[in-house]
Amino acid sequence: MKIFSLYTDFFKFLEKISHLQTKWPVYFEDYYKPHQVFFENYFSHFPLIDFSSLKERVGAIKSLDYSQLKNLIGFCPPEPIIQEAYEKCSAVVPPKKEVEVYLFIGFFSPDAFVMDIGERPVICFGLERFKDFRLLKILFAHEYAHFLLNLSRGEVPEEKKIKWLILSEGISTYFSSLIFPGCPLPDHFLFRRDRFNWCQAHEPYLREIFCSEKFSSQELTEYYFKGNPELDIPPRAAKYLGFEAVKNYLGQNKDTALKSLLSDKEIVLSLEL
Repeated sequence: MKIFSLYTDFFKFLEKISHLQTKWPVYFEDYYKPHQVFFENYFSHFPLIDFSSLKERVGAIKSLDYSQLKNLIGFCPPEPIIQEAYEKCSAVVPPKKEVEVYLFIGFFSPDAFVMDIGERPVICFGLERFKDFRLLKILFAHEYAHFLLNLSRGEVPEEKKIKWLILSEGISTYFSSLIFPGCPLPDHFLFRRDRFNWCQAHEPYLREIFCSEKFSSQELTEYYFKGNPELDIPPRAAKYLGFEAVKNYLGQNKDTALKSLLSDKEIVLSLEL
């Protein structure tokens, strides 16, 4: 595994801007340009801000806003946590390709995600919103499973994309709970206890919504990510259906190794929610 700690260059940039009125040239030369391939891919996957907006955000940066994060990293660097988590994950299911991990500081980045650089998936962590690294090992295990799934996914038919979304999230949640069984189950869902309890209590209702033909794939995808107040569905609640489907499948197919599920798209899509 390779870990690319891009955030170190961000902190170097911060050290130079205390008395500068124009911050963009330093940001571009010290942070963006050295990691241009990564950032170009990142912004193509998450086109939340254009280059002009990026310049505006850079211009508003204050070193003090990142002092808590800098102290956290100085006291508890993320690299050893990720390395230890990788060793536990790879001992259960070894990767077919080398894993690359990118640690960076962006603007409202997802805490953890997998994206493609060229034709290879990489695991990424946007550190700017972390207050602590208590869940970092769980996040890594979750994204490691997504990394494995992405290696063998190929093209998913349009009509099955919502099912793939739910099941891939369920697989990744199940995988992290397998790697770190001592952690509370809601942590693996990245849910508060009350939301997890809601999912358990409303499993039939979730199945009625996400497994019927009442709604389009586009509507269900929106319900998954954003929830729906009118239907009383919280965001990402359908992940619970994916988790239960994986747990039931592996319970009934003890001879089927988890690694087969992580490497065969057709097996994943054959699961019943």
